[in-house]
Amino acid sequence: MVATAGHDNIPHASAIHYYADDDFNIYFLTLPSSRKYEALCAHPQVAFTILREDAPQTIQIEGMAKDITLDRDMQEKKDKILEILNANPYFFAPITKLDPEKTAVIWIRPTWIRWADYAFAQYGTDRVFKEIPVDA
Repeated sequence: MVATAGHDNIPHASAIHYYADDDFNIYFLTLPSSRKYEALCAHPQVAFTILREDAPQTIQIEGMAKDITLDRDMQEKKDKILEILNANPYFFAPITKLDPEKTAVIWIRPTWIRWADYAFAQYGTDRVFKEIPVDA
């Protein structure tokens, strides 16, 4: 889930299919005509969160979004996203039904990351939450 605020400062949240690298950079595809894209252009500050379905764990990321569609390594990122999206023969992400040449590749560069692991039997907020340092 990615959360944004549009030019009118109204919050907007969208489920996205994404690819993440080892440095917690997030990459996803969207249409340039979408509310999400318009909001990212107006205010590039975003929040991103995911949860694991098989374990009570979440990650929360705040960061800066950027359209990298015209960057040199864009095709590599786009191919990786599509590879992940097409890996499940029983599920088709909505973005895979759209014209690939009409999609934008968005990069979220993290500025703050927090991991939450509720799977431990021990109690205490300090045992659940862990902030992950981000390289500036």
